[in-house]
Amino acid sequence: MKKISALKVTSAALTLAILPFAVTKAVKDPPDMNRIMAAAVNFTAPSGYVTEIVGADGNDLILYRPSHEESETTTTAEQATFAPPQTTPPITQPTQTEPTTQPPQTQPENYIITQNISTDKEDLSVFDQNDGEVEDLTFKPNLGDNFLSFPCGAQVRNCTQLDNDFLREEMTVPTDIKIEVNSDEPQVLIMHTHACESYLVNSGEYYDEDYTSRTTDSTQNVVAVGQKIAEKLASNGICVVHDGTLHDYPLYNGSYDRAEETISAVLAAYPSIKVVLDVHRDGLEEPDGTRIAAVTEINGRQAAQVMIISAASDGYYYVPNYLENFHFACLLQQQMETDWQGITRPVLLEYCQYNQHLTTGSLLIEVGSHGNTLEQALYTGELIGESIAKALLGLSV
Repeated sequence: MKKISALKVTSAALTLAILPFAVTKAVKDPPDMNRIMAAAVNFTAPSGYVTEIVGADGNDLILYRPSHEESETTTTAEQATFAPPQTTPPITQPTQTEPTTQPPQTQPENYIITQNISTDKEDLSVFDQNDGEVEDLTFKPNLGDNFLSFPCGAQVRNCTQLDNDFLREEMTVPTDIKIEVNSDEPQVLIMHTHACESYLVNSGEYYDEDYTSRTTDSTQNVVAVGQKIAEKLASNGICVVHDGTLHDYPLYNGSYDRAEETISAVLAAYPSIKVVLDVHRDGLEEPDGTRIAAVTEINGRQAAQVMIISAASDGYYYVPNYLENFHFACLLQQQMETDWQGITRPVLLEYCQYNQHLTTGSLLIEVGSHGNTLEQALYTGELIGESIAKALLGLSV
């Protein structure tokens, strides 16, 4: 695979603030689903597979499943056995297609409460065409005026009108979050607004343009990454709720509205939660269609780089306690970069909301991009899970 670094990108179009195309779908622009779906509609699955087309209007999924009976399952809601108090509303899930209740998989001994994890299975090996190239890119510290640095080498990218000197002071402010360790009461919620976001299904050198980079199979999308993070928190005595609700299935539009309902219900059921992490994967692509894998090497293995997005308020977006979230973002950023040098891209401080108005301790975390492999993303989930746990243990009471 061809490998490049940020220092080797020399064209004027790419040197402005570390690649304009990497501003990401999480800032302003959603992915061009019409273009992606148009290609996917024309794809014919090989014999032995069932093709399920759930709409083709640019918002839905096209799935390719083995035709044997046990794989033709629908999305499943797995309900936690930790019942909320009678005075609080039950945790609800946005309407899904023919949901089926399965036995709960709560693991109180490991401090993990899992719920709404899809049991769909999809065979992604059918996407084996080498249609487009993938290039590895390790995002390095940037010297641009809107990039603010920590002593450890981590950075913040200021995409607001806030004064840089003001933010430099805020970057040093400790978070007010306090965590109870070894408590049966959840302290962290991990969820996914775009749970179907997934990764490359091959070696990582090429991509099949018919694959939408989305699947309801929670062993192959960002839910699997969230589970790795949850397991690390639990192994350190931090009780966590991991919710795998597919807010972007069967419709992509309105995902954040549906996610807001889920977050609000979980916070009402478990008022002990102090932190909400919305785990995504990014989409990085050059104008010629080349996909970018944001990677770094940690202990001899390739890991997907991580970007935290911290929302800021302006005249349109309302995040009343955004600075408290920003303080928490700075803590996690420094911990991850200190533990695993090169694993972070700059924290993106941007005028947006992403449901971070619901509670303090709310952040969006992009783990890799659609140019990364699942293996790279899962490895990163383990690494940053350990760092997040370490940071939270430092906030224990």
